[in-house]
Amino acid sequence: MTRPMYLFDASSVVRAFKEAKLVPLGGQALQWLTVYEVLNAFWKEAYLLHRLDPEEASSLVSDFAELIQEMLILEPMGLEGDIFRIAVSKGITVYDASYIALAAKHNLILVTEDQKLSRTASSMVKVVSLSDIT
Repeated sequence: MTRPMYLFDASSVVRAFKEAKLVPLGGQALQWLTVYEVLNAFWKEAYLLHRLDPEEASSLVSDFAELIQEMLILEPMGLEGDIFRIAVSKGITVYDASYIALAAKHNLILVTEDQKLSRTASSMVKVVSLSDIT
């Protein structure tokens, strides 16, 4: 596997699936909880919002499972202190702070569609949107 350049958050992964722009994700990185956030987004689209039928959602899950085999899954273990300090100092969730800490540790560009996270993270790491790389 080549060294990843990007760390994708859940908002960018979901957008990539909605827009069928999956190529940029291959060989890149995810925070391990992103896997469950993306699955939850597919569930929400199918079960709560009825925007996808269950078969479509299952197909997306299969495609996502295949895609993550090509991605580097990052663990935030060992960064707990940094993550908590970022969350408290920036007024963001620990979950969002974990993206910043992981991007900084691994020298990755954070890809997010979350405008608050983008504004907050940009003072600490490089941040782009999916549209900036596709």
